Amino acid sequence: MYDLEVQRVVDEINKRGAKRVLVQLPDGLRPIALTLTDALTQLTDSEIILSGDSCYGACDLALPQARVIDVDLIVHYAHSPLLPDPDIPAVYVEAHMDYDIPTLLEDVLGLLGDWSNVGLTSTTQHVHTLGEVSDYLIKAGYTPHIGGGTQRTPHSGQVLGCDYATALKVAAEVDGYLFIGAGRFHPTGLAMTTGKPVVMANPYNMKAEKLSDDDIMLIAKKRMAAITHAKQAYRFGLIVSMKPGQFQLNTAGMIREKLAGVDKRGYIIYLNEASTLQLGNFTEVDAYIDTACPRIAIDGVQGVNVPILTVTEALVMLGEVNWEDVWGKSYLTYQSQGL
Repeated sequence: MYDLEVQRVVDEINKRGAKRVLVQLPDGLRPIALTLTDALTQLTDSEIILSGDSCYGACDLALPQARVIDVDLIVHYAHSPLLPDPDIPAVYVEAHMDYDIPTLLEDVLGLLGDWSNVGLTSTTQHVHTLGEVSDYLIKAGYTPHIGGGTQRTPHSGQVLGCDYATALKVAAEVDGYLFIGAGRFHPTGLAMTTGKPVVMANPYNMKAEKLSDDDIMLIAKKRMAAITHAKQAYRFGLIVSMKPGQFQLNTAGMIREKLAGVDKRGYIIYLNEASTLQLGNFTEVDAYIDTACPRIAIDGVQGVNVPILTVTEALVMLGEVNWEDVWGKSYLTYQSQGL
């Protein structure tokens, strides 16, 4: 289903004379990892090594692993470039996936209700289809809006789990958003950041549904409950990720200072993967503040029975930011930009 651009990757490897190459794939592409490795091995003179660690996004570029095994090139699949000038060259293959746009949008039209202006958003795999989606909606009587790209999201309409800048560019003009992609994490972030309703269209199962007002209210209640609970905490674990695009050590240090100012303690915990086991073992921690991917806090790490706050939520807890000023407006801004 995905365009793996094998010939372009081969040309890049050969052009650069790379002798050792690290190929980084997200979970969804790993079932074809060996076949891809065979193709690259046959068409180049390079040693191809597969990364078995996480690949959550372009923020998770495998630079630490690449340095240890001394590779000449990283081939990173399924995301667009995020980090400026990494010390090891990287080739990004966005792994575009096409789908039957009219069939998927048939279900979408019944969910848009009385919207007139529709914001269009997607992830890297499907953002190339937004032009055709726009044309379809125009013919159906809607006015689509696609926010222009940014340094972090180079494609118009592209969103990340921590960055909805393209959506915010058109927020004042739209009645709601159509998100093309799988899962509920990005649509949830879209609603939290813009305050607008979201229709989700999944090109993998060809189904569409609306993120309901009740869904959004439930998320808001859970986040406020976490903040309220964390106000009673004394010892905070400050999660700092070693993933290059999530590394926010300065932010963690500033939060630690702010906590000290209200007689609370902050302890920086530097890790690569925030799992139940890793966080759960710190049994003295009363609450966590997540300076890494917001998914750690918002989706929750199952089995960790203390609050996990985003950076924004930590500022709300400390009284430096009002909930009303960030919910539905700029809820994840601090997570991607730091303090």
